Amino acid sequence: MTAPEILNQVIEACGGETWHSPKTLMLKGEAFFTPYGKTDEAHFLHFDTYQLYRVFPEANDSARTANGKIRFDAQYGENDFFSLRFDGNATNMHLSERAKPYAKHFEWSNNFGFSIIRHALAQGFGLERLTDDQIDGHDCFLIKITDLKGDETFYGIDQQYFTIRYLHFNTAVGYHHRIYSDFTRVEGQDFVQPQRLRIYFEGLRWMDIRWKEFAVNQPIENEIFEGRGERGMA
Repeated sequence: MTAPEILNQVIEACGGETWHSPKTLMLKGEAFFTPYGKTDEAHFLHFDTYQLYRVFPEANDSARTANGKIRFDAQYGENDFFSLRFDGNATNMHLSERAKPYAKHFEWSNNFGFSIIRHALAQGFGLERLTDDQIDGHDCFLIKITDLKGDETFYGIDQQYFTIRYLHFNTAVGYHHRIYSDFTRVEGQDFVQPQRLRIYFEGLRWMDIRWKEFAVNQPIENEIFEGRGERGMA
């Protein structure tokens, strides 16, 4: 199979047009924060609230640039850890004192990358199939996507189910990779969502996210991205 053929299979397996061109996505769950792989009391945190709000752009030419609208919130108990927002024009990063030492790792350019696969069949993108591999014991195709800015993102695609199990790219704070697992089809939607996401920098796990609530193509008020929205998923 060629890289474009593999990508077409991904789109079909993950939900077709709903997955390929979603309007919005909301996710809520919990996360375990282990910066630099550290689990001691001074570093480890359990975010009992970790949530994402996303309005997707219609077009995208860069994997490392914030686009559309996006917001992440992390809270532990009654404490806010961070709130990261992009309202379509500007980024607002609200960091607690405990989060400030990791500010560079939270920048969009060091985290954006997954959704560029939805645009990779568009004119001007580069697609290349590389050597196969195994991710978490699953046989995977490996494809490289080069966006219109020249940035490269690598994806591991499950050879049986055509779900995305792996992603990696280089960042200003080191090599970044993610492992996706526990896939589910969102209730009432033709949209496959991984329920678990492990995030690594320089080979060390920084975050283990467990998504528990999902909403696809539901309206999201602009106030959410401007910082005036209520806590919790709408």
